[in-house]
Amino acid sequence: MAKIIFLNVPGHGHVNPTLPIVIELLQRGHEVLYYNSADFQEKISKTGAQFRGYPHTDLSPGQIAKLANNLFDVTLLLFEESLRLLPFLLEDLRREQPDVILFDSICLWGMQAAKLLDLPHVSSITTLILEGAKGIIHLRDVPFILRTALPRLPKLFKLRRQLVRRYGKTIFPNKDIFPCVGQKNVLFTSPQFQPPTPFIDGSFTFVGPIIAPETRAEDDFPWQQLHDGTRIYVSLGTIHQNLPFLQTLFGVFADYPAQFIVSAGRQTDLAALGDVPDNFLLRPYLPQLHILEKVDLFITHGGNNSIHEGLYHGVPLLVVPQQMEQMMNGRLVAKHGAGIVLGDRPPYNSRQIKAKALQDNVNQLLHTESYRLTAQKLGDSFHETGGCSLAADVIESVAGC
Repeated sequence: MAKIIFLNVPGHGHVNPTLPIVIELLQRGHEVLYYNSADFQEKISKTGAQFRGYPHTDLSPGQIAKLANNLFDVTLLLFEESLRLLPFLLEDLRREQPDVILFDSICLWGMQAAKLLDLPHVSSITTLILEGAKGIIHLRDVPFILRTALPRLPKLFKLRRQLVRRYGKTIFPNKDIFPCVGQKNVLFTSPQFQPPTPFIDGSFTFVGPIIAPETRAEDDFPWQQLHDGTRIYVSLGTIHQNLPFLQTLFGVFADYPAQFIVSAGRQTDLAALGDVPDNFLLRPYLPQLHILEKVDLFITHGGNNSIHEGLYHGVPLLVVPQQMEQMMNGRLVAKHGAGIVLGDRPPYNSRQIKAKALQDNVNQLLHTESYRLTAQKLGDSFHETGGCSLAADVIESVAGC
């Protein structure tokens, strides 16, 4: 039996894919300690893992959501939290003496703690690796990237110097900081969907998006209210305020021959929407995995979990990105021919979407069979990867089991 410590960040897209692996490891007889913010205590504890909370931290899903529109702000937060959390983690890890550390690919303190203590380590990469991938970043994106990055660089360099002074240069072992890589790396996609990049070498194992509805929150969805015929699922993620986009949807599709099942987001004031068209079914949160089994099109923000879950079920995607990473995901979906990305010019938000473009793209996706066939083909590639079992094998190999 191995003692496995998982260090993660408080993001649903980073936590959800790992929970089935935790269950698999526990079923194999291993001990799993899982570190995260208190927001995830219930979800993690339900797997049977021992939950450990981060102390003295600003990390929370809300804080990450607040910064999500600027990836450089997220990077600053991760550097700040690494300075704050490393003393606690180094003490804990010395006491626990784990056989292997498993850390998320943006969990900077996890990678650094494993390196400083010379512990066996595996990186959990729940996002696509777009470094070095051709055709994802366009020339028109460069001014936006520079505007968002340059004002933050002095503080970022200062934090980096503080970490190096305190722990030595080896705390940043690689030229590229993110994704944080390990001795082995578990990548939650398929080789067919991941764009070619020289970043990926023999240390990477594709395990596919691990889809496990039983690890998600239960929901009393009124299934009897689903209509026959065409169904379109809409979700721009749980962390964004989606009121303007939903009002645009109402105006465009109130008389459209399809039912719209809408996850409005917990930040959206449903009362402010006014009258809801008869062909719309709205809730703050929906059981996405079960909904995707029953729809013909998915209008999504392009988060990594969402695009993988949609394609896993063979559903074409209309991607309406809210931030740069989602824009890149949307372009990849479009490049494969499994969907369309709408509004991929900065600033990336649903407010720039025109009503006619929205209707035209929905019509195109519903009435062009190639999108559905490509989505199904990519979904098949996800089903054919090794899943939980292969991921657990990789972790055991690094732990010396």
